[in-house]
Amino acid sequence: MPVSAASTSNFNPWTEEPSARPDRRKVRARIGGLHCSLCTGTIEKALGRLPGVDKVAVSLTHEQALIEYDPTVARPEQLLQTLRDIGYTITDPRKLRAFEEEERDLVREARRFVVAVALSVAAIPIIADPAVGWIGFLPALVCLSLGVFVFLVLRSSGLWTAIGAAGGLTAMALTLLTLNLQGYP
Repeated sequence: MPVSAASTSNFNPWTEEPSARPDRRKVRARIGGLHCSLCTGTIEKALGRLPGVDKVAVSLTHEQALIEYDPTVARPEQLLQTLRDIGYTITDPRKLRAFEEEERDLVREARRFVVAVALSVAAIPIIADPAVGWIGFLPALVCLSLGVFVFLVLRSSGLWTAIGAAGGLTAMALTLLTLNLQGYP
């Protein structure tokens, strides 16, 4: 989520750090959208080519950039706008999501995934056509693979929970496939 420096007059989406040289300043910015070392190289080159920028260090692990610059030539707003222009987002480095909040989001997404899989498993046997021969086994294979995905997603919730959910989906899929093969719509 991009953060605009213009939203409030005193908000800065960076933190200032002391520089070893008295005529230079350092800013640290938290960058969203970093995926690989190519991203870090792209950012280092883009910022390093700007007038007044002396050093750029990008941490892929921490998703941050530390930029040393000459304040008489460059401004932090310009530096961060360059990052936005090349496709990255800037977030407030002082606001990190708590681990518990991240975990809650992951659990919520896991539940949504399980519901989506259950609805998919319910729909697949209904649309399967047993008259097509060996391809009629394809829905069973799809249902089985979705059951494995559910097991893997729910494994962190506990072994028995994962086994129960995957088993329940398998039973539902087999029941619906059997009913479909017997001619029930």
